[in-house]
Amino acid sequence: MLKANNFITNDGIRITYYDTLKSGQPILAVPGIGSSATLWQEAVKLFTEDYRFIIIDPRNQGRSQRTFKGQRISRHAADLAELISRLNLNNIIAVGNSMGAANIWAYVSLFGSQRLQAIVDLDQPPKMIQDSTWHYGFKDLTWKNYPDYLKIDQGNGIYAHINDEMFKKAKIEAQKYPYNAEENYLCRIDHAEQDWRDVLVSLKVPMLVLAGQNSPFFDYHFAYATRELNPKIDTGIIANCGHLIQAEQPLKMYQEIMKFLQEF
Repeated sequence: MLKANNFITNDGIRITYYDTLKSGQPILAVPGIGSSATLWQEAVKLFTEDYRFIIIDPRNQGRSQRTFKGQRISRHAADLAELISRLNLNNIIAVGNSMGAANIWAYVSLFGSQRLQAIVDLDQPPKMIQDSTWHYGFKDLTWKNYPDYLKIDQGNGIYAHINDEMFKKAKIEAQKYPYNAEENYLCRIDHAEQDWRDVLVSLKVPMLVLAGQNSPFFDYHFAYATRELNPKIDTGIIANCGHLIQAEQPLKMYQEIMKFLQEF
């Protein structure tokens, strides 16, 4: 169903991506930090009849190359831009889970939204650090504690049962291509320091924010606060779901996205 491919970025890093190679409108999926394409398998099955589905393994994740280079959101966005250009994708539905959503916002900030039709954010607020202007950050992360806080293992964010076969494949994949959190600490720091509200306020394409009601990382009310930034932003709350919406509740996610896409 998904064919693995590779390309070399302009800074010399091999990036793996998966493509159903179907004609039709492309969905470009971006996993969160430490994750990979494996946990999108059930989502692919739901969308593949009507859409071309593409998943990137971000640098240092999944089957993509491990490197000290580019541990910043802007470089991840550049990798997306290179993939989009390489495949000549247009009218894209960009779907990002966790930091994957931040990668998409960074792409919009740097390269514009001309190639996008819509964005779907899976359980990622536009700001990770809580302060007087934003009360829906990552757990108890603050400007004072974040350098040390992000060194602590935060778990996988899963709340609901994941399809047994997909979970088994993901476990095997993680053992074969392990993610080293310690070596990617600088990427987590860069992710935490960003504030994407200025990008979302001026966003020109529709965006759907889906929050896991039982996410151990974020208070799901962040979705409502994000919606207030721009009339183009819509929201949905996924019940019985943690942080990995595409893996925990793929059918509910699919239904919410399809309803959203039918509105424009």
